[in-house]
Amino acid sequence: MGFKCQRGRGFSERKAFGVYGGSAEMGRKKKFSEDIKTKCLLLSDRHCCVCDISCGLDIEIAHIDPKGSSDFDNAIPVCYRHHAEIGRYNREHPRGNKYRIKELKIRREQIYEKYTRHLVPPLLFYLTPRMGDARRVQIQLPRVGFTIENHGSFLPARFKVNVRAFLRAQEIGLSVNPEKPYYTGGIIWNLNPGHTFYGNFSLDEKSVDDTKHLRIEVNVTVIDEYDRNHPLLPTCYSYDKNSDSWFTEPTSFNQLKAFMNKPQLRER
Repeated sequence: MGFKCQRGRGFSERKAFGVYGGSAEMGRKKKFSEDIKTKCLLLSDRHCCVCDISCGLDIEIAHIDPKGSSDFDNAIPVCYRHHAEIGRYNREHPRGNKYRIKELKIRREQIYEKYTRHLVPPLLFYLTPRMGDARRVQIQLPRVGFTIENHGSFLPARFKVNVRAFLRAQEIGLSVNPEKPYYTGGIIWNLNPGHTFYGNFSLDEKSVDDTKHLRIEVNVTVIDEYDRNHPLLPTCYSYDKNSDSWFTEPTSFNQLKAFMNKPQLRER
């Protein structure tokens, strides 16, 4: 009789802590849609987003925030063990450190990135005053030539381009066609493997008068076949009026901005 009582108590405790699908509150929570479940499983390649173990069939989609909604942002694929541990922490008798919502989301993104980065084709982009296959077309300020190439062998590229222009530390606007917001991140580009696109955009007219401190930062975000965003590192370019050329800076504009007002150091 004692043995049966012990088993019964153990079963109720484990059920309350979520080993068999979560607490009573979690059991009443709205389930994730099949589309959300499928997307989570594809992005994680059926790996637990806490321990990175390949789970196969033994994987569940848990709520990161037990009180949150059942949308994609609150979903995380986990193994049985970590599904139980996410909801097991007892505030009244704290031992160890509970899984925090921010921690789980960051860890989830790490796992998603690990198993989807192979879906990102290699892109090469740069600013240029000359365009075309033979680079015979001259582009003059306030227009700026932009070239982007898909160096992949079989993956087509979908991506967004966001361009920001600066005179010294002040951001200046682009001349944007509202029907074709190609350079403000408002529209998705398509580029097949081995293809190159030659384009251009216009800066504010004041950039023509003061080019000494003209810089442009380009941000490209690749969108994989599961609609996951993969932002590339920002690339900053500085304009040299004497050679009518754009030079690539190995950093972002925000990093350069911190040093703009500092006196120049002389090398010994």
